[in-house]
Amino acid sequence: MTKRFKSMKASIVTGLVLVSIIVAVLPTASAGLIFNLQSVINVNWGAHELDKPVVPRGMLRTLTLEITHTVTHGLLGKGLLAGLAGAPVNINIEVIETPTWCTANLNVGSVVVQVKPSGESSKVNTTLTMQVADDAPALGLGYIKIRATAQKSGVFISGYQNDFTLSFIPDYKPLISPHLPEANTKDIGPMDTAVFPIEIENLGNARTIVFLNVTSVPKDWVAAVTSNIILEEGAGSKTTAYLTVRPPKSFGYHYDEVPIKISMQPVMADDTSKVGTIYYETFIVQSRGFSTPGFEAIAFIGAIAIVFLIVAYFRKRKI
Repeated sequence: MTKRFKSMKASIVTGLVLVSIIVAVLPTASAGLIFNLQSVINVNWGAHELDKPVVPRGMLRTLTLEITHTVTHGLLGKGLLAGLAGAPVNINIEVIETPTWCTANLNVGSVVVQVKPSGESSKVNTTLTMQVADDAPALGLGYIKIRATAQKSGVFISGYQNDFTLSFIPDYKPLISPHLPEANTKDIGPMDTAVFPIEIENLGNARTIVFLNVTSVPKDWVAAVTSNIILEEGAGSKTTAYLTVRPPKSFGYHYDEVPIKISMQPVMADDTSKVGTIYYETFIVQSRGFSTPGFEAIAFIGAIAIVFLIVAYFRKRKI
């Protein structure tokens, strides 16, 4: 047992002496090729960081970046790597590319990890703050390209650089802008009808259906609005809906002023489960003048009767 231990001890000492001689005699580049110690980095989102899509023009979204560092080695590098365990490695992280509708910034652009023995990895986190604009494609694919650079550590561990593309999904932004080209007030007669055009513009980031409803109308008044309109994707897409209002046609003089309220709710056309905030608009209709319902028919019949009487009169005179 003692002989075997002495033999193993002699082998280890001999090996260390040989390594020292190689390191001392060979140039640094040659020693590096023999041991072939190489930093390797991987960068990814933290777990569950992007379970939910990123809301356009919402609050700044802070995400965790997980940086994993390992050191690979050649045939003669395992023992040397064990001896270098704990040595520091500086890693620089930078954002090099984003979509035009996305901004992203790293809170910390440089981290330090420690060398681990063969087969083990060092992990460190940093944070990235991002925001997407209103024109980010709803439920499309966004990306952020990250460049990670591990600096050379000591004589033997070579540096490393690689680019990583991290993807995310922008959420649907249900945003519309109603406009009333003829204002929201009309003055009509009791026998007339008021028509209000409602121009609606899509400010969101997807094809949108807007559902319209009359939510408040006075008793005996009649109000109807276009049930829904479709707004194509893209800023500037507009469509016009119409609200029609008729006052009560009761006999007599009218001097009325009433409010009619409608609602407008944007919904994603390709996924109606994604709905937006309800918008409201109020219209004022003034009804002034006399209402004579049914008298039109009486007047028409009376006119015909007068014509017949005139014709009969002239025929009688000829006879």
